[in-house]
Amino acid sequence: QQGTPSKLRCVFCKVEKPLEAFSTKQIQKATFNPYVLASYHKKAKVTFCMKCTQPQRTHLTCMICSKKQTLDKFAKKQRRNSENAICLKCNKKHAEEDVWATDPETDSEED
Repeated sequence: QQGTPSKLRCVFCKVEKPLEAFSTKQIQKATFNPYVLASYHKKAKVTFCMKCTQPQRTHLTCMICSKKQTLDKFAKKQRRNSENAICLKCNKKHAEEDVWATDPETDSEED
């Protein structure tokens, strides 16, 4: 059984840093947890410092209108795939389009 280490090693910058340089979640991941299987503690823990962690995303760019907008303008499912995100406004426009509408000029049946 181990206590909380005084320093952790960041896997990205490969520097051993004090605990203050890591988020609470990273520290919890690296410390001993009596409630998990013993095999969990044998695995190497991948921890990274706050400096190497990407900042939380606050904006996305819509794939249709190319506007950079805040996250609340996107559905939660769209936020997961940021490369192909479509804003709620464009999503609504697409939903309102009648996909089954036919062009009267090309719909004529001539015998």
